Amino acid sequence: MRSCALIVFFCLLLVAPGCVKEEGPPPSPLSSAELAAQRREAQAAEALAEALQLRHDDEFLDEDAALDYLNQALELDPDLANARYYRATILYSKGRMAEALADVNRAIELKPDRAQSHYSRGVILEQLGRYREAARDFSEVIRSDPSVAEAFVRRGLCYMQLHREDEAIDDFGKALAINPANLEANYNRGMVYLARRQYEAALSDLSQAYILDSDNVRLLSARGEALIRLGRYERAVRDYRRAVRLAPGRSVLYGLLAEALAGAGETEQAIEAAEKALSLARAQGDDALASRYRDQLGRYRDKTLP
Repeated sequence: MRSCALIVFFCLLLVAPGCVKEEGPPPSPLSSAELAAQRREAQAAEALAEALQLRHDDEFLDEDAALDYLNQALELDPDLANARYYRATILYSKGRMAEALADVNRAIELKPDRAQSHYSRGVILEQLGRYREAARDFSEVIRSDPSVAEAFVRRGLCYMQLHREDEAIDDFGKALAINPANLEANYNRGMVYLARRQYEAALSDLSQAYILDSDNVRLLSARGEALIRLGRYERAVRDYRRAVRLAPGRSVLYGLLAEALAGAGETEQAIEAAEKALSLARAQGDDALASRYRDQLGRYRDKTLP
């Protein structure tokens, strides 16, 4: 009797509410079109993965091979945002700006919040001279991550081109607050100060940039100009002598050296430098510069007359 009671008890458990598994309707089979779409997406993801295997330290080791894989990926899945972004970076490096911009535009449509895509588009637009649009993209990067010093530098460069000097100075300052060793921020803020005739401020920034890159001819030339404006001719002479050693074929550097030497009272040496500038300008067929150096040379020679 006891065994029968146990059998009845277990039978009741089996039919108790919640104990019986209800079978739902079987899943609908995928259509042939859906299966094909899944296969294409998988193949596209595989092609993207192959491209990324060629990427190291944020650069593609073989751009052409990577571009082939990315083209395959986007033929299979045109809405693969990562493939659009990476293809844009390669097209940009190859100078194919219009195609790069089209890809990064689509990448942003697909993933609007991706800061990397906004930064890349900003760089492309800056190269195309579309500074106002580029500044908006760099602002988007800064809103997403205000610790990206390079975004402040790039936006500052756009503001320089738009003649918004106060905002450019502010952006370069913010970049330097993040990274005091940012060469471009130091140099470009110095250039803004130089253009505004704030020569002491320009000299300070350009001198800091010189510490970071003492072989930079454009930097030496700019600092030399600030020194001349401040009447510190001997220091300007040192900068321009170094510049002409680094770039001996540039006539303009000899002309600037001549100006610094004349200011320092070294008239004979100033004449020699101006003659060198004139000789280089003639050899390069630059009549406008040659005329300028003839006038410069004439002024120095007049000073030697009794």
